[in-house]
Amino acid sequence: MACTKCASLSSGPAFLQPVQSTRPRPASSLGQPPVQGDMSSVAAAGAATASATASAVLAVAGAVSLGAASGRRRAAKLPKVVRLQGAQNMPSPTLEINYYELDAVEAPRILSAVRLAIKMASPIVQESTSPEERLLKLLSEPSVQSMLTTVSRLPVFSKEMALAFKDDLDLLLALKQLKYFWNLPQSQLAILLEVMARQLEGPSQAAPFQEFLRVLTQTPNHAKNIKHLRDELPAEVKAEYLRNADYLETADAHAVYPTSIYRQCDGFTLATKDASTIEAVMSTTLTTTIKIARKVLEPSNHLLYNIYKPLGRCVAVVDDKVDAIYGKELDAYFAGHGIEFKKIVSSGNEADKDIRDVERILVSLKKAGQGRHEPLLVVGGGVIADIAGFAAALYSRNTPYVMLCTSIVSGIDAGPSPRVCCNGFDYKNLYGAYHPPVLTITDRGFWKSLHPGWLRHGVAEIIKMAVMKDLSLFELVEQWGPKCLETKFGTVGDSVNDPAFQDVCDLIVGKAMEGYVRSEYGNLWETHQCRPHAYGHTWCPGYELPSGMLHGQAVGTCMGFGAYLAMKSDFIPEIECQRILKVISDCELCLWHPIMEDGAAIWRSQVAMIEKRGGNLAAPIPRPLGESGYLNDLSEEMLLQRLQEYKSICLSYPRQGRGVEEHCTEVGLADPQSNKVAPLEDRFVVTPTDLMIITLTKTQDMAAVGEVVRMLDGVDGMVVKYSTQPSEALRNISVQTAKTNPNWAEMEKKGATSKLLEAEMISGQAEGQLLQLLVKFGKVKKVLDIGTFTGYSSLAMAEALPEDGRVVTLERQEEAAKMAAENWASSPHAGKIESRVGEAQALLQALASQGESFDLVFLDVDKPGYFALYQTLMETGLLRVGGLLAVDNTMYKGEELTGERLSVNGEGARALNAGLLADDRVLQVMLPLRDGLTLAFRQH
Repeated sequence: MACTKCASLSSGPAFLQPVQSTRPRPASSLGQPPVQGDMSSVAAAGAATASATASAVLAVAGAVSLGAASGRRRAAKLPKVVRLQGAQNMPSPTLEINYYELDAVEAPRILSAVRLAIKMASPIVQESTSPEERLLKLLSEPSVQSMLTTVSRLPVFSKEMALAFKDDLDLLLALKQLKYFWNLPQSQLAILLEVMARQLEGPSQAAPFQEFLRVLTQTPNHAKNIKHLRDELPAEVKAEYLRNADYLETADAHAVYPTSIYRQCDGFTLATKDASTIEAVMSTTLTTTIKIARKVLEPSNHLLYNIYKPLGRCVAVVDDKVDAIYGKELDAYFAGHGIEFKKIVSSGNEADKDIRDVERILVSLKKAGQGRHEPLLVVGGGVIADIAGFAAALYSRNTPYVMLCTSIVSGIDAGPSPRVCCNGFDYKNLYGAYHPPVLTITDRGFWKSLHPGWLRHGVAEIIKMAVMKDLSLFELVEQWGPKCLETKFGTVGDSVNDPAFQDVCDLIVGKAMEGYVRSEYGNLWETHQCRPHAYGHTWCPGYELPSGMLHGQAVGTCMGFGAYLAMKSDFIPEIECQRILKVISDCELCLWHPIMEDGAAIWRSQVAMIEKRGGNLAAPIPRPLGESGYLNDLSEEMLLQRLQEYKSICLSYPRQGRGVEEHCTEVGLADPQSNKVAPLEDRFVVTPTDLMIITLTKTQDMAAVGEVVRMLDGVDGMVVKYSTQPSEALRNISVQTAKTNPNWAEMEKKGATSKLLEAEMISGQAEGQLLQLLVKFGKVKKVLDIGTFTGYSSLAMAEALPEDGRVVTLERQEEAAKMAAENWASSPHAGKIESRVGEAQALLQALASQGESFDLVFLDVDKPGYFALYQTLMETGLLRVGGLLAVDNTMYKGEELTGERLSVNGEGARALNAGLLADDRVLQVMLPLRDGLTLAFRQH
């Protein structure tokens, strides 16, 4: 679908006007440049246009050369300047300046040209010559060359083009891209030919083109542009292509020198003779596609392949929680297709939706060498859609992106939305831009891994569109909403094998998406405030962040209040209001939250919203159910009265109107206010970090910095000083380990170890004491120690165990295991320790096959393997229900705090952290002890 925002200068409604030019050339001129020096037909068209635009003035200083003939204009590549005709055909003092000249859209002629080209190309692509030779022969085929030239001169983003091919949207998309053939990679042209053959002639006729694409992508130069083949073409063929390119430089430079194939501009300028007054209209036209698909990451699905294979690589911003669960599938998809994959992992929490998070993405994009012409891939939910989309809008002022939606919020709302943004200064979405993705892919298969609370709050966006745009969708949610939540939209349990319910889920998602874009895409830049999709977003922006509510839960309160106001305004009958409130409640969303008791704050929110909406409240509310209306007048007195009335109604609903798991912290997400920095005068010194921050903010002199360094260095010492002191055996291990670095270096050099070990890998005194405390407090009897190293943690836990207790410790490096055994040999607790040597995964599987399970598991090995080992512990039951997992180095050197690209170990630690957050089987806390120690209790 195409989104167009253009103030037309010709008569009639703007949405009926051509996008690219007000004067398309007749079909008879297809493929032929205008005769240089002859401007009579253009002047006549210009006169008709100017008659509808004798309005407004904009005083601009400058000068316009008026004497250039058409030939000189072509030579200088200047816009066309036309002197308009005034009354009685007298010359007008106003000049018209046009920028583009495109051909008329005649679908039968275009289809005929495409079909002929496909017919003539088919035997060529099936020849036994090399793929490169076949491509050159294909480009030299007259019908193919004629078709390519014809399409390059069409207004492919226009409404006329869309209507001409509205019955075949895949063909329309292919033609939109084919316009840019001269700058397309060779393999992308092959993809487009295959698509057109399939759409027009069927799968059997497309098969040869598919095979041609397969062999072409195996050539080293398939990602090079078509124009780079010009010198290998026959002289007359090359000359014809170059003539077309030369013509397009002026007629439509987009087609020959595109910055992006997904965006075009147009303009229309009028100037007085002396250029003292200039009146202009400018427009930008965007094209975007939405696909509701299944199994996007299976190799046979080519949605992502068709975009990134021709480019040869993909740069992606991926939600950290998504990466923890689907990262390997993403990596495998691109690796399997031979596409270089550069991944930028970023937090998708509302607490991390700050301008600084956007800046980090921008820096990462620069380091990755992201091109302005290549679509960035964004993978995740609503927050990632917002901040990565905003980064794409800012990067080089406009970089396209593809949105692969993994949550319900991004799948039907934030994903395809043109509004990208981030929070700032405690204001939600303070910064932003209008920058929709060029492709949105919604695959509800990703929803199976969502926390029920995340899924629940996303349903608010479906209810929003149902209430305001689609009564039939509302009825579907009334009937199926609770089951959709229970089954995670048909992705878990028996619902997966229920075809009828699968169709219901697809229908609900599709209708919600269609309603959203129907509301949003006609008002892309919010040039007016009749915005049905803003239902539920008028009052809650003022209390969502302070309340700590999930966005959808806050929207639920606002939708309920809006429905009540609609009833009191006689927009809907009471029965419809009750139906809306019941749907919100049945989907376990919040109708009322105690923060709404602060009527003054909600009034301030309304005042701020009026300011944001250009002086109008324009609160979208149903009028009637399934259609939209707007409330524009609501006094403070009436607002407060209606809030209390609404509260009394909500209290009669289940849970007294409260939602289920309505706060971010209840679903494993950080409180949105957790990253808020208190003003210095309001900050209490509670931790050493507080003291350091206050010291640094007092002065920038080096003495103060030195003082902070001294305090930082003293923190660990202070912890050790006031903790129970270790046994003699443990102190001995510490001392001996500190001497081992030269030994490890020598062993690595000789190949005795598979990696360089370091003395600093030892668990340490404070951590050892904590492990002992956990063993004693939890009355632990069986411990699994993954990562023996020199034996400190194993012996520490063995000392705390009862006499019948047991530690099984695993180590990959045989030399380290021998050293550990020597270290604890003299301890009276050595008999409690069983050492096993080998790869951790294999050793864990062996323990599981023996029916083992453990009360406490301590994990301290190579960080990239953390999450896979955690999954094995959970899936095999090695960590029993009621057991405790302790994981070392989960803050890995504080890398994530820097905002810089993470190391492999840093990525591994973050993958585990995100995986723990997404797993409702565990409760966890990260302790800032040394390099971070996470404790996770398995509750079921």
